[in-house]
Amino acid sequence: MRSRVGVLVAVGLGLTSCAQVTKELKKANLGSDVNRVVAASEKVQSCDKLKVEPAIQEEYALGSALAIHWAQQGGGLMLGNPAEEALSTYVNTVGRNLAMQSPRPELGWTFGVLKDVKRFNALSAPAGYVFVTQGLLQGVENEAQLAGVLSHEIAHVVLKHALHQYVSVKVKTCKGAAVTGAVMSAVASKVVGASRSDGRLDLDSDTGLMGEMVEGTVDVFGKGNRRDEELAADALAVELMLSAGYDPREFSRLLDRTSGGGGFWENHPSKRDRQEQIADLLDARRKDADPLARLDVASLQRPALPAAFAIVGAGKKPTGMAKDAK
Repeated sequence: MRSRVGVLVAVGLGLTSCAQVTKELKKANLGSDVNRVVAASEKVQSCDKLKVEPAIQEEYALGSALAIHWAQQGGGLMLGNPAEEALSTYVNTVGRNLAMQSPRPELGWTFGVLKDVKRFNALSAPAGYVFVTQGLLQGVENEAQLAGVLSHEIAHVVLKHALHQYVSVKVKTCKGAAVTGAVMSAVASKVVGASRSDGRLDLDSDTGLMGEMVEGTVDVFGKGNRRDEELAADALAVELMLSAGYDPREFSRLLDRTSGGGGFWENHPSKRDRQEQIADLLDARRKDADPLARLDVASLQRPALPAAFAIVGAGKKPTGMAKDAK
């Protein structure tokens, strides 16, 4: 036993990574117990190969499944009559115009209005799915405010925040299977298999795999985005609004009318932090040394809402800001 400890210490000295330690332990062949630990360690390390950008087909598969989930959770889409269809067309027109200003205009951008009147909420899913609740629309005063909410969700998609959450689910599933060493489920087996190839999953070919990956991503989503991710989404939203000619100060005004922090989640930045960032970004653009890039605040637009918006009805004062699934 003492000799084995001595070898372990000698092997560990000077090694800077788990991979190196595992390699040296494997060479040492210290017995069945240690060998089992080494085998498990190798499997865990292999799971890190899943930390790759999902293929576009994988993104579309995940996004469409999450979109269905959000639509079901939100009571369905407002598409039941011509008035609701007109509202949906309007929201899609505003949303797609903003999305075309983004770094990912090629996605099949789809915007929908959920029937939920109780929540002041917006959600997004990979591959270009964005939803707003009827309750949120009841709190919007002009098109620039709507553009601010849509831009924020577009930014989450562009910055791939939900995809990063999905990747973390894949890695966690793989490492869980590697550590337990038990007989793996069919889903865990496929995830582990992906860690030994290109790290990508064919979600469309397996409903069970799709279901578990979506469920896991929804669970992670429930913990909310990080503070830096929310601020990054706001910063990109400002750029999208400016590119489309909208006044980002209206988005700041909408935030000001919400209570508490900037969102339901504790790790969201406060509305004050978000408003200060928006103001700082606009101030920097106003003072840009390049006259072509310099912002003319007077040119920014705050269009009135169209008649189609009447279908959303009157609402109460907003009580929270977007519950993001970016």
